[in-house]
Amino acid sequence: MDFIQGLWNEVVSGARPLLTALLVVNIILLVLARPIVSLIAPGETHPSSKVRIFQALNLLLILFHVIDFGLRQLLPDAYEGYVIKIGMSLMSVYAGVFLHNLAGTLSRKRFGRERKLDNETIHVETYNSRLVGIVLLSVIVLTVVYVLIKIWGADSLLETTGIFGIFIAFLAFTSGIWAPDIVSGLIILNSDILVDGDVVVIDGHPDEFIIARVTLIYVVLYDVRNNHRTLLRNTQFIQSRIDNLSRIASTDGIRLPFRYNIGYPDMPDSREARITELAGYRKRIDRMFEAAYAACTADDTVRVNPNTKFEWAMTNAGDDALEYTLWIYLERIPNTKITATVRRHLMGTLYRTNEAVLTAAMAEGIDLSTPRLVDARLSSPEPLPPAAPSA
Repeated sequence: MDFIQGLWNEVVSGARPLLTALLVVNIILLVLARPIVSLIAPGETHPSSKVRIFQALNLLLILFHVIDFGLRQLLPDAYEGYVIKIGMSLMSVYAGVFLHNLAGTLSRKRFGRERKLDNETIHVETYNSRLVGIVLLSVIVLTVVYVLIKIWGADSLLETTGIFGIFIAFLAFTSGIWAPDIVSGLIILNSDILVDGDVVVIDGHPDEFIIARVTLIYVVLYDVRNNHRTLLRNTQFIQSRIDNLSRIASTDGIRLPFRYNIGYPDMPDSREARITELAGYRKRIDRMFEAAYAACTADDTVRVNPNTKFEWAMTNAGDDALEYTLWIYLERIPNTKITATVRRHLMGTLYRTNEAVLTAAMAEGIDLSTPRLVDARLSSPEPLPPAAPSA
């Protein structure tokens, strides 16, 4: 009881004003952890985890204050305040992380770009906001290091051969590892065609991805087909071709091909009859694709552009079949980070279009299976060798 009363008297009397202020600030931060997380990370997917981390850190700092008070009461001459120095060091790191996140949020609002994503207005990174973030991060890191040196009284580390010299040498020797990723991240942002929520296809990867987040070092992607997260370094991300399906080059929409193998028609003997049969066969194929287009535009779940008709042409006269290519135009992909929405828009449309073509082909009596043509000819038999004389 005397210990708690003594701790309370120290807080109230303010005999050590700096420590008293830090204790009060930690109590306030513990209570306001959730609003603070909402302020520095608006729209965070899992804010409760950050809230728990901040609250645990505040409780740890309060515990250090209590331990420091107890050691000063029990060992007034031998105790040199190491516990409270550890607590102040953690508080400095806490303040640095808080300022970094807050500066990132404010720089995105001030220098970033607004974008509608899942019917919500968000601020995404731009080239300017990322540059401001790098400058502020450098200032915050240097300030935190300086405060830590002052807390522990290690002023000798501020000399040229001290911590700053070692830190600069470390950055110089490791620049080949982190600098290319930072430059690549700035290139991504400066290009202004790859932002959060865009659906992209990366050369060498068969699946479509949603850009979830672009950081200084890496980019986080959502795999649309497999529904998992993918992480790539910025240098790996831009080293190959990237097709952005969310940024179309024409108002017609994304142009996607379907290839169908259709068997050759049965040809009569006379020339005029063959021409007539071929013309009728082409009309059946045209009716098939036109019926598929009508069925797709009438179905609200098929996200084709109703203002742009399907296109088709015979692209190859092969040995076994006629290859016809059908081109469809999709509506603009919605701005979203939900993989199920993109799957319904892309894969759902492709599968239903195939079904519509199959239905129309059956109605027109056209077989979409690839026939195998065999040319069989009878030739004169080879003479048999003479029989061997019997013994």
